[in-house]
Amino acid sequence: MNHHDGLEERSRTLFQDSVDNLDMRVRSRLTQARHAALEVAAASGRRPWLLRASIWTPAAGVTAAAVLGVALWFGSPVGHHVITASDNPTAFEDLDIVASSDDGSGDAMEMLQDDVDFYDWANKAENPGPAA
Repeated sequence: MNHHDGLEERSRTLFQDSVDNLDMRVRSRLTQARHAALEVAAASGRRPWLLRASIWTPAAGVTAAAVLGVALWFGSPVGHHVITASDNPTAFEDLDIVASSDDGSGDAMEMLQDDVDFYDWANKAENPGPAA
């Protein structure tokens, strides 16, 4: 470590000597160039590197993908059973009977209204409720 401290101290001394020994013409040109660069940067409206969109765009994309993945993972109906047509085929058969209407049979709704007592009895037989 001691060797590096000596190297650093010597480098710093040499650099400071080189800066101190610059003639006034070179110092003036360097100062003018620095001021011109600052004016150009101010005129172009450059933002600090932390506020540039090119840095935050990939991070925002990864964050959005992670949030979407978590939402899909926890929001999915893993344990839920979805009722399909194969679970209850009679409901669709009944719907087909009601929806079909032949020219000779009349209106399907009239067929349902003809035997209201039978449909009431079938409903009570399928869903027995508490005795009244």
